[in-house]
Amino acid sequence: MTIRTSGPLLAGALALLLGGCVNTYMEQKADLRSGGPQSREAAARQQYASAKAQNTDLSDQLVSTQRDIDRNERRIAAAQSELGTVRQDLDRARRTKKLSEGEYRRMKAEIDDINRDINDLDFKMKAGGASTPADSAEKERQLQALERKKAELEKVIQLSLGQ
Repeated sequence: MTIRTSGPLLAGALALLLGGCVNTYMEQKADLRSGGPQSREAAARQQYASAKAQNTDLSDQLVSTQRDIDRNERRIAAAQSELGTVRQDLDRARRTKKLSEGEYRRMKAEIDDINRDINDLDFKMKAGGASTPADSAEKERQLQALERKKAELEKVIQLSLGQ
Protein backbone atom coordinates (compact mmCIF):
# COMPACT_ATOMS: atom_id res chain seq x y z
CA MET A 1 0.00 0.00 0.00
CA THR A 2 2.85 2.30 0.68
CA ILE A 3 4.09 1.86 -2.84
CA ARG A 4 0.73 2.83 -4.35
CA THR A 5 0.33 6.04 -2.30
CA SER A 6 3.87 7.21 -2.77
CA GLY A 7 3.56 6.95 -6.53
CA PRO A 8 0.85 9.62 -6.86
CA LEU A 9 2.65 11.82 -4.32
CA LEU A 10 5.86 11.50 -6.23
CA ALA A 11 4.13 12.28 -9.50
CA GLY A 12 2.47 15.33 -7.97
CA ALA A 13 5.74 16.61 -6.54
CA LEU A 14 7.43 16.05 -9.87
CA ALA A 15 4.66 17.95 -11.67
CA LEU A 16 5.00 20.90 -9.24
CA LEU A 17 8.75 20.91 -9.62
CA LEU A 18 8.57 20.81 -13.41
CA GLY A 19 5.87 23.47 -13.40
CA GLY A 20 8.09 25.75 -11.30
CA CYS A 21 11.01 25.13 -13.63
CA VAL A 22 8.87 25.86 -16.68
CA ASN A 23 7.66 29.11 -15.11
CA THR A 24 11.23 30.11 -14.23
CA TYR A 25 12.38 29.17 -17.72
CA MET A 26 9.60 31.22 -19.31
CA GLU A 27 10.36 34.21 -17.08
CA GLN A 28 14.05 34.02 -17.95
CA LYS A 29 13.28 33.72 -21.64
CA ALA A 30 10.98 36.76 -21.50
CA ASP A 31 13.65 38.67 -19.56
CA LEU A 32 16.24 37.84 -22.23
CA ARG A 33 13.90 38.97 -25.06
CA SER A 34 13.16 42.27 -23.33
CA GLY A 35 16.86 43.04 -22.87
CA GLY A 36 16.82 42.62 -19.09
CA PRO A 37 20.43 41.45 -18.66
CA GLN A 38 21.74 44.18 -20.97
CA SER A 39 19.78 46.89 -19.17
CA ARG A 40 20.97 45.65 -15.76
CA GLU A 41 24.53 45.54 -17.06
CA ALA A 42 24.22 49.07 -18.45
CA ALA A 43 22.80 50.29 -15.13
CA ALA A 44 25.64 48.61 -13.24
CA ARG A 45 28.21 50.20 -15.56
CA GLN A 46 26.58 53.60 -15.04
CA GLN A 47 26.68 53.15 -11.26
CA TYR A 48 30.32 52.08 -11.49
CA ALA A 49 31.24 55.12 -13.60
CA SER A 50 29.38 57.40 -11.18
CA ALA A 51 31.11 55.83 -8.16
CA LYS A 52 34.48 56.10 -9.90
CA ALA A 53 33.90 59.80 -10.67
CA GLN A 54 32.82 60.41 -7.08
CA ASN A 55 35.93 58.62 -5.83
CA THR A 56 38.10 60.85 -8.02
CA ASP A 57 36.33 63.96 -6.72
CA LEU A 58 36.77 62.84 -3.11
CA SER A 59 40.44 62.07 -3.72
CA ASP A 60 40.93 65.56 -5.18
CA GLN A 61 39.16 67.10 -2.18
CA LEU A 62 41.34 65.08 0.18
CA VAL A 63 44.53 66.28 -1.52
CA SER A 64 43.30 69.88 -1.42
CA THR A 65 42.30 69.61 2.23
CA GLN A 66 45.65 68.06 3.13
CA ARG A 67 47.46 70.92 1.36
CA ASP A 68 45.36 73.44 3.32
CA ILE A 69 46.14 71.66 6.59
CA ASP A 70 49.87 71.56 5.83
CA ARG A 71 49.90 75.23 4.79
CA ASN A 72 48.01 76.29 7.93
CA GLU A 73 50.26 74.19 10.16
CA ARG A 74 53.30 75.94 8.65
CA ARG A 75 51.66 79.34 9.17
CA ILE A 76 50.82 78.51 12.78
CA ALA A 77 54.35 77.27 13.45
CA ALA A 78 55.76 80.45 11.89
CA ALA A 79 53.40 82.62 13.93
CA GLN A 80 54.41 80.82 17.14
CA SER A 81 58.09 81.27 16.28
CA GLU A 82 57.62 84.94 15.44
CA LEU A 83 55.65 85.40 18.64
CA GLY A 84 58.65 84.04 20.54
CA THR A 85 60.81 86.68 18.85
CA VAL A 86 58.26 89.38 19.75
CA ARG A 87 58.32 88.18 23.37
CA GLN A 88 62.14 88.45 23.40
CA ASP A 89 61.95 91.97 21.93
CA LEU A 90 59.39 92.92 24.56
CA ASP A 91 61.65 91.63 27.33
CA ARG A 92 64.60 93.54 25.82
CA ALA A 93 62.52 96.74 25.67
CA ARG A 94 61.66 96.27 29.35
CA ARG A 95 65.28 95.63 30.33
CA THR A 96 66.48 98.72 28.45
CA LYS A 97 63.72 100.79 30.08
CA LYS A 98 62.12 101.68 26.73
CA LEU A 99 58.74 100.60 28.13
CA SER A 100 57.06 101.37 31.40
CA GLU A 101 56.09 98.46 33.62
CA GLY A 102 52.40 99.06 32.79
CA GLU A 103 53.06 99.04 29.03
CA TYR A 104 55.14 95.91 29.42
CA ARG A 105 52.38 94.07 31.34
CA ARG A 106 49.74 95.17 28.82
CA MET A 107 51.80 94.02 25.83
CA LYS A 108 52.82 90.81 27.60
CA ALA A 109 49.12 90.07 28.22
CA GLU A 110 48.42 90.71 24.51
CA ILE A 111 51.21 88.32 23.53
CA ASP A 112 49.83 85.70 25.91
CA ASP A 113 46.32 86.18 24.46
CA ILE A 114 47.61 85.86 20.90
CA ASN A 115 49.63 82.78 21.85
CA ARG A 116 46.59 81.18 23.52
CA ASP A 117 44.42 81.98 20.48
CA ILE A 118 47.03 80.51 18.13
CA ASN A 119 47.23 77.35 20.24
CA ASP A 120 43.42 77.08 20.37
CA LEU A 121 43.19 77.49 16.60
CA ASP A 122 45.95 74.92 16.10
CA PHE A 123 44.08 72.46 18.33
CA LYS A 124 40.80 73.07 16.47
CA MET A 125 42.48 72.51 13.12
CA LYS A 126 44.11 69.28 14.25
CA ALA A 127 41.01 67.98 16.02
CA GLY A 128 38.55 69.18 13.40
CA GLY A 129 39.13 66.39 10.91
CA ALA A 130 37.20 66.87 7.71
CA SER A 131 35.70 70.32 7.77
CA THR A 132 33.24 72.14 5.60
CA PRO A 133 34.33 75.00 3.35
CA ALA A 134 32.63 77.40 5.79
CA ASP A 135 34.69 75.98 8.68
CA SER A 136 37.88 76.29 6.65
CA ALA A 137 37.05 79.87 5.71
CA GLU A 138 36.38 80.75 9.36
CA LYS A 139 39.66 79.19 10.50
CA GLU A 140 41.48 81.07 7.72
CA ARG A 141 39.84 84.33 8.85
CA GLN A 142 40.87 83.66 12.47
CA LEU A 143 44.43 82.87 11.45
CA GLN A 144 44.69 86.08 9.42
CA ALA A 145 43.31 88.11 12.34
CA LEU A 146 45.88 86.58 14.69
CA GLU A 147 48.68 87.28 12.22
CA ARG A 148 47.54 90.93 11.98
CA LYS A 149 47.43 91.28 15.78
CA LYS A 150 50.90 89.81 16.08
CA ALA A 151 52.27 92.12 13.36
CA GLU A 152 50.73 95.20 15.02
CA LEU A 153 52.15 94.27 18.40
CA GLU A 154 55.53 93.55 16.84
CA LYS A 155 55.50 96.97 15.17
CA VAL A 156 54.72 98.74 18.46
CA ILE A 157 57.54 96.91 20.22
CA GLN A 158 59.99 97.67 17.41
CA LEU A 159 59.03 101.36 17.57
CA SER A 160 59.60 101.39 21.32
CA LEU A 161 63.04 99.87 20.77
CA GLY A 162 63.79 102.57 18.19
CA GLN A 163 64.30 100.12 15.33
